[in-house]
Amino acid sequence: MLLLEQSLDDDARLAVWQMEETEEELWSSFHEQRERYEEELRSVSNKHRRLEMLTVRLLLLHLIHQEPVIVHDEEGRPSIENSSLRISISHTNRYVAVIISESHDVGIDIEMKKEKIFRVKHKILSPKEIIDENRTLDSLLLHWCAKETIFKLSDVSLPEFSEDIIVNPFAVNDEGTFQAYETKQHHSFLLHYRVMEDCVLVYAVR
Repeated sequence: MLLLEQSLDDDARLAVWQMEETEEELWSSFHEQRERYEEELRSVSNKHRRLEMLTVRLLLLHLIHQEPVIVHDEEGRPSIENSSLRISISHTNRYVAVIISESHDVGIDIEMKKEKIFRVKHKILSPKEIIDENRTLDSLLLHWCAKETIFKLSDVSLPEFSEDIIVNPFAVNDEGTFQAYETKQHHSFLLHYRVMEDCVLVYAVR
């Protein structure tokens, strides 16, 4: 089920899909590239992973009105075969999120609200970063999503999220923007976010 679709500045569009369909229902949406998809999924035994992969393709079909063939570069970044369209993909449990643009680099990350994020807090935050104490879980998840988004956008290696990417202090609302930067080339990023009932979403267009 399409949960969210939004047109952004600079020709970018994003969409979020809530995974409710069965695999059989998803397969019924594809025709032109169905054999290609079947070949791609032949070695994927995990049922949830299969649903994610099909849902990504369904969401892109909804956005670009053609069945996409997704390829990945050496660093794992996705693109659409024989297309100049720039894309970023994220999925978590029940949701898939995609952002696309014809002319700008894009990044997106979506995460479920789970308390277990606190177990890896030390891997996410640097001593310079400040969590909004009024919405602690949301704030920590937004920091994580921001760093994942910048990792996808960056053209340098950023293996240490706690030190390589720094989020500037901000108060958490249901939606808004905040700033962050990576410490290797000192590029700054404007990140947009939305806090939903059971997940948080962060995206950026550069």
